[in-house]
Amino acid sequence: MAEAVTSLRERSKAKRRAAIQRAALRLFTERGYEGATIADIAEAAEVAPRTVRMYFPNKIDIATSAADDIATHVTAVFKAHPDLSFSEAIDRWMLAEADTTDPELAQLVAAMYDANPTLQAVSGTHSAAASQSGEPALLAELGLAPDDPLLPVVTAAISSAIGEYVTTALKNGVPHEPHQRFMRYLRRMISAARDG
Repeated sequence: MAEAVTSLRERSKAKRRAAIQRAALRLFTERGYEGATIADIAEAAEVAPRTVRMYFPNKIDIATSAADDIATHVTAVFKAHPDLSFSEAIDRWMLAEADTTDPELAQLVAAMYDANPTLQAVSGTHSAAASQSGEPALLAELGLAPDDPLLPVVTAAISSAIGEYVTTALKNGVPHEPHQRFMRYLRRMISAARDG
């Protein structure tokens, strides 16, 4: 019986968090990030402002919550599968995201970024921890020394390609064939850097 209550409680919390997140994303898109207050978000989500702050201490936490969730998922893949190459881990993560991401939420995030480009930049900085978790696997697959002068250029190019692909996927979904094409492109980038 206690498990059922806990499960129900957790589901209720997840629904409330999702309602707050979606309401905020809509408002950030419609009014701009600065034009939406915590009180506005609470009203749209049909909760008290205090409830909003219980889930998200401030507005930027709501705006970056989807990127933070993605970063958590990427980090989890690298931690759970240290034996995978960088490209294999990215492939596994992207396929899992495609299977579990709510298309409506993805569209809301993409629309918010379109309306508030600075939020996309802020969300990108929140993904730094995720890229750090994959750094050892990337270094191993690249075969470059940590002090190689081209390493920052290569990692920036790879990170940018992944980031742009994720943005495109948020807007358009991730059909199987374009995903496979992207993975071939990513592997070629890594191969070109490795083979010089």
